[in-house]
Amino acid sequence: MAQACDAPFIIGVSGHRDLHPPDTQGLRAAVAEFLQKIRACLPDTEIRVVAGMASGADLLTVRVALDLGFGVDAVLPLPLRHYAADFEASAFRELEALLAHPNVRCTELSLRTEEGSGGHSSDGERRDAHYLNLTRTLIGSCHLLLALWDGETSVLPGGTADTVLRYLDLRSDGRPQDSPILFADAPPEQNPDSRLVYWIPTARRGDGCGGKPPAPCYLSGLGDDVLQRWASMPKPFHEQLLELDAYNREYRNLAGSHRTVAAPDSLMRSLPCAVPLPQPARAWLERIDAQYGKADALALHFQVRSDRLFLFFTATTFLMGLAYLAYDKFVANRLLLLVYLLVLLSGFGLYSFLHDRQWFGKHLTYRALAETLRAKFYLSVAGADHLVDADEVISLSGIDRFHGFGWIAYVLSGLKRPGDCATESAHDECLDSVETAWIESQRRYFARKVERLERNGRRTRLLKRSLFAIILLVIASLLLLGHRANHPSAAVGVSLKGTLTFVLGLPALVLGVWELHQNKMAMRELLWQYRNQLDHFSRARTQLAKTSAPSRRRQVLARLGKDSLMESYLWTIHRYHREHEPGRG
Repeated sequence: MAQACDAPFIIGVSGHRDLHPPDTQGLRAAVAEFLQKIRACLPDTEIRVVAGMASGADLLTVRVALDLGFGVDAVLPLPLRHYAADFEASAFRELEALLAHPNVRCTELSLRTEEGSGGHSSDGERRDAHYLNLTRTLIGSCHLLLALWDGETSVLPGGTADTVLRYLDLRSDGRPQDSPILFADAPPEQNPDSRLVYWIPTARRGDGCGGKPPAPCYLSGLGDDVLQRWASMPKPFHEQLLELDAYNREYRNLAGSHRTVAAPDSLMRSLPCAVPLPQPARAWLERIDAQYGKADALALHFQVRSDRLFLFFTATTFLMGLAYLAYDKFVANRLLLLVYLLVLLSGFGLYSFLHDRQWFGKHLTYRALAETLRAKFYLSVAGADHLVDADEVISLSGIDRFHGFGWIAYVLSGLKRPGDCATESAHDECLDSVETAWIESQRRYFARKVERLERNGRRTRLLKRSLFAIILLVIASLLLLGHRANHPSAAVGVSLKGTLTFVLGLPALVLGVWELHQNKMAMRELLWQYRNQLDHFSRARTQLAKTSAPSRRRQVLARLGKDSLMESYLWTIHRYHREHEPGRG
């Protein structure tokens, strides 16, 4: 059962109204098979179907989805009383019955009066505009598009061909819409673009008997009106589905085990109670906040586990070095060699076993998502979220090309600004709150982190100097004592030379293990990131202190959001490279 903070997977639907009647049963079976395959990849994730509820393919798909227990978001292109004109009586009764289903949520897109170039527009033009608005809503909200389509081009705005091509970024308002569509089979070794369409070839009424239709397949964009066919689910897409499901499952398990805090970190609580947010905007921000708290809790959970794993690795290395040093300088006892071998084998085995659980990689992924949601939240409060495209920043950084990060886009696309949220002017009074809750808070946080890491750096340098002094002192003692250091002590049976050389080797061992730990934790990269983040937030703070116009203040926040996100992604890539191979090319 889905929880309120689950990140759902959204399947959009587009298809023809005039389906070939003899094919209806086969289409139902094809749709059901597709939905069940997606469910098999996402057993712990809510899957929702979003459709415009037109007669024909839309209603057929929605009926199958409801029969299988899926939730449905019905997005009507215009209010129901006006939408009824596009239905036959029997189809409209079916629509009303489906809208009354408890698993259906209905949204009516606003009825606007568009004007044509001559100052007036016909009813047909206005209706085309509504369907084009529905297409834009569908492609902006879904993670995968299901198309019951004949594969032919069409000039109809908001039609199935138009929806498929727009979803794959192959059509825009400025491009001709009557070019023929070509298909090419994808090479086995190639990875598709981020967007995919699942195509169920569909005959239309009046097409006649054209032979057996092609088998359903996945489609990706290749070029202008050129689509690539994938006979089976592309591997990167399959991996992303599994990773999204793991995200929802791991938080559910974490919350259920009571290992997380009673109340996850909340960005809403950082805002003053008097912040004047309209209810639609507040509900939307609470959704972003819920996902942030979820990602942050998981990031902290896996950070603790990965830090313990690194500490275990450091301790194992030190024990091995200490055992060998004692064997070499104190007593050549086989027991010490046995301890050395035992520590080596057990440590290697346990580390390899735990390392395969990918705690560190999950920590990086969830932290990247949490920081993205933090920036999105505060930019949304300020009404500046439309100035920063997080998907674009992710793509520019290249982090989405690394294994385990591509699914983040599914979470972000499910949190886009609803159409009924307030405009920029309604957020003007929130700008000062964002400066305090986000900029000043993060600036102080990074200042503390930089100070702590620099202090640790000074301690490390002092430790190195101290160890260097000890080494010099031991060497000087050995030179002064000469042959007298070779005589064993009557009390402990070990020569002074052996004791001093043990003392000489111990600081070197401590220093080497400490450097190994620091390198494993990438402390230099962490300090570098914190310093850069501190510079970004300090600069924004200074600029906002000298800027009063709301539009200009939003631009400052937008630049801060881009810089901060890019800094976080670049650091994540550096950390990822310390433990993994480079991402897919």
